[in-house]
Amino acid sequence: MRLSVISKLAGVAATALGLYLLYRVLSRYEVDEIRSALGDLSAVDLGLAAGFGVVSFLALSAGEFLAVRYAGHALPPSRVAKTTVAAIGIGHALGLAAFSSGAIRYRMYGRDGVDLPELGKIMLFSGLTVACGIACVGSVAMLARPQAIAAFIGLSPGQTQWLGAALLTAVLLYLAACLFVRGAVRLLHMTIALPGIRLALGQAIAGSANYASIAACLFACVRPFADAGYPTVAALYVGSDAAAVIGHVPGGWGVLEYVLTAALAQPGLIAGILVFRTVYYLVPLFVGLAVFAQDELAALRDRSRSATPEIERQARAVAPR
Repeated sequence: MRLSVISKLAGVAATALGLYLLYRVLSRYEVDEIRSALGDLSAVDLGLAAGFGVVSFLALSAGEFLAVRYAGHALPPSRVAKTTVAAIGIGHALGLAAFSSGAIRYRMYGRDGVDLPELGKIMLFSGLTVACGIACVGSVAMLARPQAIAAFIGLSPGQTQWLGAALLTAVLLYLAACLFVRGAVRLLHMTIALPGIRLALGQAIAGSANYASIAACLFACVRPFADAGYPTVAALYVGSDAAAVIGHVPGGWGVLEYVLTAALAQPGLIAGILVFRTVYYLVPLFVGLAVFAQDELAALRDRSRSATPEIERQARAVAPR
């Protein structure tokens, strides 16, 4: 009970921090400034942002399909993609994955025979996929553009490259463990069954493709306002997202805005970030809500149809002869 209370308080504190950071960033700008800056975004920029957003969700669906296989199920790709859009679309915007995307996964996958322990395996695998994506994309960005990133994270360019190499090494060690270690391993009082090397390689590829696509979506939105290349934007996004995950800030709201505006400090940048939030967070949120509502209604209709013959049978049994 005490741990539950602490967890809730930590969630409230993280939410308050995110809102405060968002307020700090937005308070620097006038509405007219933001509206004027939005005019600098071209249809090409918006099209690229939307396209990379779609690619990100395709990569997420691929990672989710592997997670379901890891849990011992073989669901149709269309069912997995539908659940991914609902769970991740809502979870990205709201944060607190165990209470948002986790609950939606349990609701939708539960209809396909996935029980709670198996859902735990899916969530674990998905979490490792996120970690692989952060490590792979972050390491490449740090190795490619150490000078641009070093100043922001408080390290020298050489130290930044060492950090990138360490992240990449961690992924390679994980893949090596999946290749050579058979059975389960014990980690922090938990017993974890490592996936096979094929699942692990797919996991690393899906996670990397996801984060590379999100960073490309963000880059398309901010490039009219920021004198920074894709590797720098990718590293800043990965860093802000990792900080939001560690701090349990719902949806990372406020953290990304604070990190980018502090690191790049260029006029109009907040307009590009707000467009990114709309394209990658708000639109998927509404799509996810619609998909989840449709799935709930379909399940309700199925239950109604299956109950009708039973009701008719009972009515005939008690009817006078």
